[in-house]
Amino acid sequence: MLTKFQFTRLFKDLRRDEQGAVVVEFAFWVVGFFFVAMIAIDFGFYFVQRTKLNMAVGSVAVAAFNTPGNVDFTNMPSAVRSLGGLSSTTVTVSCNGVANSCTNASRTCACLKQDGTYVTAACGNSCTGTGVTAGSTAGYYMTVRASVIYQPMVIPQAMLSSPAMAQQATVRLQ
Repeated sequence: MLTKFQFTRLFKDLRRDEQGAVVVEFAFWVVGFFFVAMIAIDFGFYFVQRTKLNMAVGSVAVAAFNTPGNVDFTNMPSAVRSLGGLSSTTVTVSCNGVANSCTNASRTCACLKQDGTYVTAACGNSCTGTGVTAGSTAGYYMTVRASVIYQPMVIPQAMLSSPAMAQQATVRLQ
């Protein structure tokens, strides 16, 4: 066991000794560099994941737009998850503002308002009223909305304003 004198002398010797100082400085710089690099990679992964989600939602919406009379509404959520590569994605498909009400037959049309809501109208009729785009015609609108929680590697969840990412696309099918 070290005596008080030996312990004090050891620390004095360590303070005066300059051997290995470069190694210690290098270690501090490397740790700092990798910490900053990991934060940058975290932000990069956030944007990549958001882009994948956007691409998946857009692809499914375009596929529905290309075959408006024969849309596979039941497999849309799994298609978004598969295309985005994010199995934990929450996907909702709504038509004219009502979730899980999409159909290929007996469609009821609506006018899309500027605030994102819908007003029921007969298919093909002109849309009139407050907040409705002038000159538009009533149609059958499908909205695909997907959201997923981003899991950062380094940045604490509390530092993110919202860890949830959401993308949506609305297309007119009729």
